[in-house]
Order: sequence, then C-alpha cells, then structure tokens
Amino acid sequence: MLKVLKNLKKSWIAVIIIVLLLCLQAATDLALPDYTSKIINTGIQARRN
Repeated sequence: MLKVLKNLKKSWIAVIIIVLLLCLQAATDLALPDYTSKIINTGIQARRN
C-alpha cells in the first residue's frame, strides 16, 4: 500500500479530481429515481386536470 501511495505523490491532483467526480456520480445516481418519480407524478396530475 505504501508503494502505491508513493507513486501517487506525483499525481495527487488527478486523484482528488477522480474522487470528487465519483462522489458527484454517486449523488446523481441516487437522485435520479426521485427526479423520475416527480416527473411521473407531475404528468399524472396534469392529465387529470
């Protein structure tokens, strides 16, 4: 593990960017079902009126 960390010294900015992008991807993946249900609920309500 220490060897890996030593090799990452040169590219620590890229590692931080990758981790941030992975967190962003996880957040959007978790938010997608909520957005989909809101779209469906809005469509059903609009159709009834």
